[in-house]
Amino acid sequence: MKNIINRLLTLILIVGIFISPKASIRSFGGSKEQNEFFNLNQQKVYIDVESQVLYLTTGYNSIIATYKISTGRNGTGEQPGSYKTPRGLFLIQSKIGEHQDPMSKYKARVKVGQYDPAYSRYDNILSRILTLDGVQDHNKNTRQRCVYIHGTSAVDRLGKKPCSMGCVRMCPYEIVDFFNRIDKGTTVYIHDKNNKLPWESKA
Repeated sequence: MKNIINRLLTLILIVGIFISPKASIRSFGGSKEQNEFFNLNQQKVYIDVESQVLYLTTGYNSIIATYKISTGRNGTGEQPGSYKTPRGLFLIQSKIGEHQDPMSKYKARVKVGQYDPAYSRYDNILSRILTLDGVQDHNKNTRQRCVYIHGTSAVDRLGKKPCSMGCVRMCPYEIVDFFNRIDKGTTVYIHDKNNKLPWESKA
């Protein structure tokens, strides 16, 4: 009898895993741009500046994966030379570093060697680079500002404190997983509810 009960409990747990609903990001706001993003019937990326989390979701906003990040230490904004993380809608413009070691180091988007822990305090760009193309008037300078999603050596700050020079930093190993899951042209929405754009809903 005990074995039967244990088997039933195991079966219930297995069934529960497969039928339990996936977590999803809740659509918010009511502006045209926000509705268009959340209604996109394709894989997309939502970056929440307040929580310092990047969400990869399905077209139905179900969460596929979450990653701890770090955005600009100077806050959010689009001014050249501000070292702030731009807000709004973007496309993944290019993917750099495929098949490279996660500790590969880059300068000007070109691999220059391997990461040296002796230089861990610098703004190291490691592992993979995903360049961003701003698709709105206020963030069209994103490529010229060289704002990327990239791996970093400052992993202890991820998910805790904005400390980048404007880019979106990720763990050099986790960005490999993220890199392999997305395609060029994927839509990205960077949202800072504490510094909203004029078109973003106040809700």
